[in-house]
Amino acid sequence: MREAGFDPDIVVYNNLLNGYAVAGKMVDAFDLLKEMRKKGCDPNATSFTILIQSLCGQEKMESAMQLLMEMERCGCEADVVTYTTLISGFCKWGKIKKGYEILDHMIQKGHTPNQTTYLHILNAHEKKDELEECLELVNEMQKIGLFPDIYIYNTIIRLAFKLGDVKEGVRVWNEMERNGISPGIDNFVNMIHGLIGQECLVEACDYFKEMVGRGLFCVPQYGVMKDLLNSLLRGDKIEVSKDVWSCIINKGCEVNVYAWTIWIHALFSKGYVKDACGYCLEMMDAGVMPQADTFAKLMKGLRKLYNRQIAVEITEKVREMAAERKISFKMYKRRGERDLKEKVKAKNDGRKRRARRRRWGHDKADTCSVFYDLGCNSLTDDFSSVVGSFRNIYRINPTISKKNAHGI
Repeated sequence: MREAGFDPDIVVYNNLLNGYAVAGKMVDAFDLLKEMRKKGCDPNATSFTILIQSLCGQEKMESAMQLLMEMERCGCEADVVTYTTLISGFCKWGKIKKGYEILDHMIQKGHTPNQTTYLHILNAHEKKDELEECLELVNEMQKIGLFPDIYIYNTIIRLAFKLGDVKEGVRVWNEMERNGISPGIDNFVNMIHGLIGQECLVEACDYFKEMVGRGLFCVPQYGVMKDLLNSLLRGDKIEVSKDVWSCIINKGCEVNVYAWTIWIHALFSKGYVKDACGYCLEMMDAGVMPQADTFAKLMKGLRKLYNRQIAVEITEKVREMAAERKISFKMYKRRGERDLKEKVKAKNDGRKRRARRRRWGHDKADTCSVFYDLGCNSLTDDFSSVVGSFRNIYRINPTISKKNAHGI
């Protein structure tokens, strides 16, 4: 660029600074900052903010503050983005008090914080389960004429339900709508999950139906659908769960094989085998072929119920769909049986691992108690003295088994 007779401007330098910062080459970045001054291109707020952001990400908050002071000494006024970056850094590393100090300093300098500025502090309070502090901060925002946005409301709603305060979560939701903010997908998902967690299933269904009615339900929200349907079936609310599924179908939502599988497997796992088979037939009528493990699971359940008629009906339809798709029915059936066995094995292995972890935790506690009984008051004590204590136990009482003596 220089060979062509062009000198880099502030935009070029800032891009280079950003490149060094992203690569973690802070020494090169500061050298470039000095070069900018020598070349008569004074760094602006963006230049300093790039470096401050990188320092905050490395938890070098003292260096970031020194850079802010240098910035002010150079006569370069920090902007809202600079202050917000510092507040974000302090809050990220749990230094909320320092974040508030920067906020006060920012306001004293005549800069008005934005919603993002406050959101960083709110997120820090959320990590510490401090709902009251969040609500107080929102009140302070409103005093300076700044109103919460959808992300701030989402944070408070999520925290309220996490702490079991359903009433507060609903109040904040209603306030959000009164202020003309239309709830987004994340708001609905947090609201529904929160209500499910507090066992308010009827209310969760209402919000889910509203989400579906607004056209916000799509593939990424299959997770919340699965949680809701499983919770309803666990609570023996079969008719309510069917109503929720009907709402999804009637509103013309995107329903693929995974959505059908979630619903059918949920019914089957809660013992509603005939209902699961009925929806499987409905799925095939809609032109969707069941997954191989779904077919294997239904056949296994129908054998236990001695219901040959439904089994034959499902099998014939699956044969037809397999033939249309040029799939070998025998291979499809074998794959389903194999997948089903693998899932059962994985589930059992998971249970065994959890049991071993629980047992290990119990045995570990017993081992520690033996160490303390032997006079080992610290894990840093000489291990040879502990071994000697074990030998003394055997000499005093040789009837003690090795297993009991070790406590393992």
